[in-house]
Amino acid sequence: MRVQRAPLPVSHSAHVTPFLDFAGGLGAPVQRALELERLPSILVERKSIYVPTVAAWGLTDRIAREQGIADIGFRVGHSGGLGLIGPRLSRRLLDAPTLRVALRAFCDYIRLESSEMRCWLTQDGDEIRFHLRKSFGRETRGYGQTEWLGLSAMLTALQLFAPPEWEPSTISRSSTSHAPDLVSEMFGNTRLPSGQRQIYIAFPRRMLASPRYPHASSSRLGRSAPASDPYCSDRPEDEFTGRLIQCLQPHLRDGYPHVRLAAEISGISVRTLQRRLADEGHTYRSLVDRVRFEVASSLLRDTDATSTEIAYATAHTDSSNFARTFRRITGLSPREYRAQRGFASDRLSVDAQPR
Repeated sequence: MRVQRAPLPVSHSAHVTPFLDFAGGLGAPVQRALELERLPSILVERKSIYVPTVAAWGLTDRIAREQGIADIGFRVGHSGGLGLIGPRLSRRLLDAPTLRVALRAFCDYIRLESSEMRCWLTQDGDEIRFHLRKSFGRETRGYGQTEWLGLSAMLTALQLFAPPEWEPSTISRSSTSHAPDLVSEMFGNTRLPSGQRQIYIAFPRRMLASPRYPHASSSRLGRSAPASDPYCSDRPEDEFTGRLIQCLQPHLRDGYPHVRLAAEISGISVRTLQRRLADEGHTYRSLVDRVRFEVASSLLRDTDATSTEIAYATAHTDSSNFARTFRRITGLSPREYRAQRGFASDRLSVDAQPR
C-alpha cells in the first residue's frame, strides 16, 4: 500500500504525457503501464488533467526499467521544452520581459505543476541558485527520473533567456546516481554533484536582467501543453476531498471508479478512506456523485455533447441512467440544466440532494 502525505499530492499531466509519447514510440505497452500504476487511460489522449504524484513517478520508473533507459528522465525532459510545463506557467514564461520576472513566475506557479513542489532563489556572492524541492524523498520510486524532469523544466526557463552556448555553473542533485552521459556531453563545463542536500541550478547573477533570446522561440519552446477540458480544473484543489475528485474524474472514461481505486489513489486502506470521508461529512457514493456532476455539468454548459456522449463520459450505462442520476443529484433533468446553464449556483456540495 502506498503511503501518501495529506492532502494527496497531485501533478499536472504535462509531466507524464511526454513519457507516454517516448514509450509509445518504442512500441512499449503504454496502456498496460497506465493500468498497473492505476492511472486513467485518457492520459494517452494528452488531456490536461491532474494525477496522483506518486503514481506519475511510478510510471516514469516503470517505463525506464522496462525499456532499459536509465537516463529517460533527462532525455524526455530536454526534448520536451515548454511541453513539460502546464499552460498557465508556460504563458508567464513567454510573456516575461527578463529572466528575473520569469523565475519569479516559475516560483509562484510551480505548485500548479505539482502541488507539493516548491522552487525559490538564493544568492551566494555573484551566483544565483535556483532551488527545487520535490514532493517525496529519494527513496520513492521514480525519484531520480523525475528529479531530472524537474531540473529540465528549470533549465528550459533559464535557456529561454540565455545564449545557445550557455551552461550553468552547477547542477546539484539529491539522487546518488551518476549524471547521464548526455548531460555531461551537453554541459561539459558544469559541475554535477550528486547526493546533495539541496537540488539547484547555479548561474551568474547578471543573467537575471537578460531578456528572452530570439533563438528561444525555436529551440526550447517545444509543444505547448493542452488547454483544460471537462476532466480537470486549472489548479490543484487545496483539500484532500477536492484532490481525490480531480484524480477520479478522468477515470470515469474507464468505468465507474470503485472504492478500491480511490483508496489506492489516496495511498490508504478502503476502511481508512471511508472513515476519512465520513469525518468530512461525505460518503463514497456522494463523492462519486460529485465527480460525475463536475464532468457532466461542464459538458452540458460548455459543449453540445449529446446525452449518450455525456453518459459515456461519466461512467453511466446509457443516457437514461445518466438522466436519472443527474436528476437525483441536481433536481433537474440534463435538458433543464443545460437551459439554465447561465445560473450562478452551478456547483453543488458533495452531498447535495433534491428535496
